[in-house]
Amino acid sequence: MLRFASLLLLLCTFPGQAEDLRATLSAYSHAQLVESEQGAVVDYELGLDALQKRLGQWGFDKSVRVNGNRVASTYQIQDGFKASELADELEADVKARGYTVLFSCLGRDCGRAVQWANRVFQQRLLYGQENEQRYWIAFKEGESDVRVRLAYASFRTEARQYLHIEELDLTGLTPAEFVAP
Repeated sequence: MLRFASLLLLLCTFPGQAEDLRATLSAYSHAQLVESEQGAVVDYELGLDALQKRLGQWGFDKSVRVNGNRVASTYQIQDGFKASELADELEADVKARGYTVLFSCLGRDCGRAVQWANRVFQQRLLYGQENEQRYWIAFKEGESDVRVRLAYASFRTEARQYLHIEELDLTGLTPAEFVAP
């Protein structure tokens, strides 16, 4: 936890940008951006529980399908820092900024890591050890939209840890519709 004192300092240093998780992680020297994409999404599924196999198919028991703008970024966490601890710090930060966490899981409680990597995020490099994965999703009502932030941390080896974050701005959706899919 002491390792992330510099992250907390960065969060205080850039208060106007702190809601943008990418700005926070870009300023963090142990997080190297390896992939980023942005654009509009239509009927995009957001998981609100652990991935499970039901009737032969992997999926979420609780999820919501949304339309809006999405920015997704994947970072490799380096120099002995843990992606799951950084995900914890980011979750605490979004809570402090008024976001409501809808679901959070750690380790095997999240489901199969290979399914998160391939089915949910379509990024093979996120596949890692199931006992070291971490996921959370949170939302906040904006003036004319709902903002969603989520993070997924994976651990392949000590030197290959990844943190995937997504930031979505959803228009035409009320918080009640988002929370009760």
